[in-house]
Amino acid sequence: MNLSKLNKRYEEGRQILVENHRKRERDQQLIKDAKELFYEHHNSMFCEICGFDFEEVYGELGRGFIEGHHIKPVSKMKDGDETKIEDIMMVCSNCHSIIHRNIDIDLVDIKKIFKEEIKSDNN
Repeated sequence: MNLSKLNKRYEEGRQILVENHRKRERDQQLIKDAKELFYEHHNSMFCEICGFDFEEVYGELGRGFIEGHHIKPVSKMKDGDETKIEDIMMVCSNCHSIIHRNIDIDLVDIKKIFKEEIKSDNN
């Protein structure tokens, strides 16, 4: 074990002013509407990749919790591009993080990877 890292202290929390930073706008209502329609259709909120349901695991605390992922990355959108609710996918936090490790990975491939891992764990 590397004790020098274990005992190292990291300075955090300092406020800095960031200027000239560009950020792509997101419409928060889009995600709210997508979640609402997803719940109406499925009567639950679950990850479309792995099936994880926060309410099943965390009870009331997890009710309605899920992340909405833009299938077409916002970072690749141009001014004037529009998004529809069907362009949003419901994903758990873990799957969302994996998706963003490689923004160019196809979501169908992620589902295949997940299913193959489940099969290999069961054998």
